[in-house]
Amino acid sequence: MVDVAYDLEYGAGVLEMQTGRGRLLLIDDVLATGGTMGASVTLSRQAGYTLCGLGVLIDLGLAPGFRCDELEPRSVLKYG
Repeated sequence: MVDVAYDLEYGAGVLEMQTGRGRLLLIDDVLATGGTMGASVTLSRQAGYTLCGLGVLIDLGLAPGFRCDELEPRSVLKYG
């Protein structure tokens, strides 16, 4: 098990994940500051997974040009 602490716009959080291997597509519900997505990318890589892509349902437009390393999230709805 690996974990990573991260900051949110309204506090802090910790994500945990089992170690393993394979390819992942990370999907989040809302992209605001990118804190959760960035922590998820870090955690997934530390756990031994390869990231193939990032997706969000709603991009609030608060972090224009947000990228995690070479990955740029795709969104279903985009505001801002």
